[in-house]
Amino acid sequence: MFDLIIRGGRIIDGSANPWYYGDVGIRSERIAAIGKLDPTQARRVIAADGRVVCPGFIDMHTHSDIMLLANPKHEPKVMQGVTTDLLGLDGLSYAPLSPTNLQMMRRYLSGLNGDPDIAWDWNSVSEFLARFDRQVAINVAYLVPHNALRLEAMGFVDRTATAEELTKMQELMARGMRDGAVGFSTGLDYFPCRYADEEELTKVCEVVAEYNGVSVWHVRRRDLGLIEAIKEVIKIAEKTKVKTHFSHYSVSDLANRGKSKEMLAIVDEAREKGLDVTFDAYPYIAQSTLLIILLPRWVHEGGPDAILARLSQPKTREKICADIRVASPVWDKCILTCVPTEKNKVYVGKNLLEAANIAGKEVTEFICDLLREEKLGVGYLSLFGNEEDMQRIMKHSCHMAGSDGILIGDKPNPRGWGTFARYLGVYGRKLGILSLEEVIRHLTAAPAQCLGLNDRGFIKEGLAADLVIFNPQTVIDKATFDEPKQYPTGIDYVLVNGSVVVEEGKHTGILNGRALRRE
Repeated sequence: MFDLIIRGGRIIDGSANPWYYGDVGIRSERIAAIGKLDPTQARRVIAADGRVVCPGFIDMHTHSDIMLLANPKHEPKVMQGVTTDLLGLDGLSYAPLSPTNLQMMRRYLSGLNGDPDIAWDWNSVSEFLARFDRQVAINVAYLVPHNALRLEAMGFVDRTATAEELTKMQELMARGMRDGAVGFSTGLDYFPCRYADEEELTKVCEVVAEYNGVSVWHVRRRDLGLIEAIKEVIKIAEKTKVKTHFSHYSVSDLANRGKSKEMLAIVDEAREKGLDVTFDAYPYIAQSTLLIILLPRWVHEGGPDAILARLSQPKTREKICADIRVASPVWDKCILTCVPTEKNKVYVGKNLLEAANIAGKEVTEFICDLLREEKLGVGYLSLFGNEEDMQRIMKHSCHMAGSDGILIGDKPNPRGWGTFARYLGVYGRKLGILSLEEVIRHLTAAPAQCLGLNDRGFIKEGLAADLVIFNPQTVIDKATFDEPKQYPTGIDYVLVNGSVVVEEGKHTGILNGRALRRE
């Protein structure tokens, strides 16, 4: 007896093989049979006529680390068909951290991940993962973040690590892998990760390679430039043989327009040398991050208390503003998305130039005032990038989908609500950039293989019953930059570990997610 049979759907199994008609029988949390199954042998039958049945989607780049705990139903992702979120991206997360460092990161990252009223009571990777296990709607996998290694080994300081500190980082990395992490992540445009030199990154990746984990990279674009930053990572991969994955592989500024060919050639050359190199991208020409990234490097040292103190000192603040002006971002392309207090919500949806004019201030003075008043918890998006480079990148066989979804703020980037339906509906059905079978491979089997999730990503007997049933003729994203918090249409059912979490386009409230620990 099956618990559930999904009957008569077009099965796209994740392998990129052509679809076929069949039934999928589920027993407990696993796929028990595939073929023509007797419906009388099931407690429940879902008719999937005219629909596609495929593996659940795996989001390779998320910022759900905290908001998933605050909102366990996780509607923005589940309603897209996402059944697994990868956490710990950009080297910015919350374990392993001492209580003091955890509270510091809670404040420092509030403009990216939020600061909800939850129990911030974990320290180790194991304890953090336990907070999700069977308590949230979807599965999670975790990367040990670079910020935690640095903070625990040496504090929030701008210098190279000593031999003893490097050993400490390696020990923490190894412990995180033993606790169930699937790899390591860094964000070399962010702090304190940006303080690391090549030796530090190499030493950490030696441990990751020893445990057969994956290293995931936000490259050092601000210091080295796009191409040289990618080459830095490849050099470390050559030294350590670590599995290497690039986050949000994109051309996100005018200066690098057209360089997607060169970016992809670097990946191809590395793979020809025997290096396991892959990447993810989201299907939007806008990036999102914390407003504090606009502050000069020297301002970040010491963490949030030190930053706020510097923003409050008139002479120091003058220097901060002068240094920001030298960097001269394109202010009218930077749009505020997250401002916590009611006082400043008038600026949400406005670009920095507009917001500064409303406030009657010069732009850099406005930025400093806003960050100080909001205790650093401000986010923004920037409208750069282009379709030609984005489409070239997504067609590559090493591409995977990552939403880079930020779930806080009144007008966040729509990618957090629409990425996966957009791949299916716009770039699969409407534009035909990839076949439906190949799109689904990029959303399912390829991420599972990269992360070592050997029981996910395919429709195959014995594997976990993480499944999506969608209408290939109607699936489409609805989220826009003006109205970003809109769910897609055409995603009819989503199953997580055999439980129906979305039924006929509505969330059932079931919380059956797992913490997927490294085998």
